Amino acid sequence: MKVEKIQDVIVVGAGQAGLAISYYLKNHRIKHIILEQHFIGYSWKEHRWDSFKMNTPNWMTTLPGMDIPINKREYFMTKEEFVMYLKKYVRTFNLPILENHKVIGIEKTDIGFAVNIEKEGVFYTFLSKAVVIASGIMNKISLPKLWKNVPAHVKQFHASEYKNVKQLPTGNILVVGGGQSGCQIAEELALAKRKVYLAGSKVARAPRRYKGKDIMEWMDRMGMMDMSSKLLKEKSHLLAVQPQVSGLGLLGHTVSYQSLYSIGVTILGGLKGVDDENLYFDDNAKSNIHYADETSVFIKSQVDAYLEKHSAFISEEEEDLSDCPDNNYVSASDLRILCLRDFDIATIIWATGFGYDFSYLNASLVDDKGRPEHVDGEMLTEGFYCIGFPWLRKKKSGLVFGVSDDAKAIVEKIMQNLNKNQ
Repeated sequence: MKVEKIQDVIVVGAGQAGLAISYYLKNHRIKHIILEQHFIGYSWKEHRWDSFKMNTPNWMTTLPGMDIPINKREYFMTKEEFVMYLKKYVRTFNLPILENHKVIGIEKTDIGFAVNIEKEGVFYTFLSKAVVIASGIMNKISLPKLWKNVPAHVKQFHASEYKNVKQLPTGNILVVGGGQSGCQIAEELALAKRKVYLAGSKVARAPRRYKGKDIMEWMDRMGMMDMSSKLLKEKSHLLAVQPQVSGLGLLGHTVSYQSLYSIGVTILGGLKGVDDENLYFDDNAKSNIHYADETSVFIKSQVDAYLEKHSAFISEEEEDLSDCPDNNYVSASDLRILCLRDFDIATIIWATGFGYDFSYLNASLVDDKGRPEHVDGEMLTEGFYCIGFPWLRKKKSGLVFGVSDDAKAIVEKIMQNLNKNQ
């Protein structure tokens, strides 16, 4: 196995988090490389459907040193536009990326770390004084065990495999999952005149816009995006699903269980069982709707309190019908069992999110659940860091919007350690 010359830092992953780290490392003239398993923008290009748009406005979808033109800041990028942005970012700052380099192992050594990689059947080892894991915590599709029970005549896709309605067979569709992907895909299919059943889940909702501004701008102004992970009372929130919302349309739009119902989607409870003939659902469609409505009302009340505190007056805008609470649960279906043949279910799309795979890390570098254990992005092993995780340091850490602050803070820690060990 060939051993390359030692680097100060090796960054694993050339997504937005890895690029932000590289930007600050280069500014401080720290010798480093980024190892990317595929190519720049791979997950955005390959694991999103054709019509996908970013769920945060452009001003929140930029990396350090390269802003968006002022006249486009309120809009939402398509996946192609964001991939182009990432590639331009790499060219602009001449970042040292090695594409098609798959990391297959990382081990602690006397001088730092040995990073083993494979490229086209050839194996290399890179040595470094520090390593930053920037491949994220959602790098492996997550499927419930139920998918194995689905009979062979029903076509199955994970949301990351869905591209457009044309790839689906004729017949009706079940979408499983009430988060952003599930709701947006269900909406697209219903607008394409396909019959859609949505097995929902307990997911928060936010209005796309409220009192003249995108809800994300209000959350940023109120300081909610800078909430420290240390203040979280429930650690389960670290992996909470992002709220129902959509970037489609000029300024995006609100998506909700009731808006989906209004275009013909049948809103069901969570999927709890599958056999050769039937699909079985929980009796929680109403409680899921209530929770989404409740969270939207709460977020708007926070904005109202903020405006009152700052003596700001903003005139009311036109009512957002998609965000009106469904107090009578008109949107909720009473169906608990769907016969696959009677309801002509030909396709199931699993919008069940992603898990993580850090199997390439030595056991000494992860916790008992196989995840890198860290405090504000700094691992328990000296010289080992991570970035791009939800709530890494703050609420915004899992968004493109948050990686700049995290990258700057982590690079400062890297510099301190490198200087200490010189």
